[in-house]
Amino acid sequence: MQIAVIDIGSNSIRYMEAGFCESRPVFSRKEVFTTRLAAGLSESGKLSERAMQSSLCVLSTLARRAENAGLFCAAYATSAVRDADNRAEFLSAVSATAHIAVQVLSGEQEAQFAYQAATGGRGGMLDIGGGSTQIVAPGFQKSFPAGCVRVHDWCGERTLSEMRTMLKPRFDELYAMPSDLPSAPWTAVGGTATTLAALSSGMSDYDPSGIQNVVLTPCALLALLERLDALGDAGRAAIPLLKERHDVILSGGAILLYLMERLSMPSLRFSDADGLEGYAVSLLRGCRA
Repeated sequence: MQIAVIDIGSNSIRYMEAGFCESRPVFSRKEVFTTRLAAGLSESGKLSERAMQSSLCVLSTLARRAENAGLFCAAYATSAVRDADNRAEFLSAVSATAHIAVQVLSGEQEAQFAYQAATGGRGGMLDIGGGSTQIVAPGFQKSFPAGCVRVHDWCGERTLSEMRTMLKPRFDELYAMPSDLPSAPWTAVGGTATTLAALSSGMSDYDPSGIQNVVLTPCALLALLERLDALGDAGRAAIPLLKERHDVILSGGAILLYLMERLSMPSLRFSDADGLEGYAVSLLRGCRA
């Protein structure tokens, strides 16, 4: 059985097709469409009309694509929709225009799908999204309401240094975690993390397979973020990998760096596989049961 899966995220909407080949999951056509659904959510508590309309347009197109290919289409939503006061309005509009039902994941479900896909249940995982961050380690699993879009809304156009100074007390309070989480191995997923991994390895075009080989230390990550900060927003926007992420890469990077330091990580690995693959596998196994 082949299926299409749509992830309605806080920063982007993603589409992927999946199926089984000789009892192994196979994924294809993974695409990203930036719609910034969470923009302004921190201030208003609601999804903006502009962000909803942009997202509905993308969702309608993707639903038609799946239908034309004869694929069952499943969709799920994460932090932005989960936290929005007007989520019922948005979900009703999705049903009416794209004709798909959307499962709104809890933070714990979101974390677990990403963890299984990225690590196979081993070590620790950081998943930095647009509206939230999921942290999973043996004996610990929690979703925190801070992602690259939400933190950008908090910080505006501050420099990296100003951002880190402003965020530290807030993060110290927000990220309540046990002091004995494992120091290794840790894997990071999500657009912020994989984009930074790609930049650190010198990629001009994103290569999912190459991401698996990248290892970053806190010092290397700080140096990379400082270089990006020095470019200014216009300079970052000129980098092909940052075309749709130039304005939120520092806010997402600030989260990643804080967590590496807070959890005393000597280094961090990366995975292109995340909650999208985890959700797809869960559906496929359910269909075969």
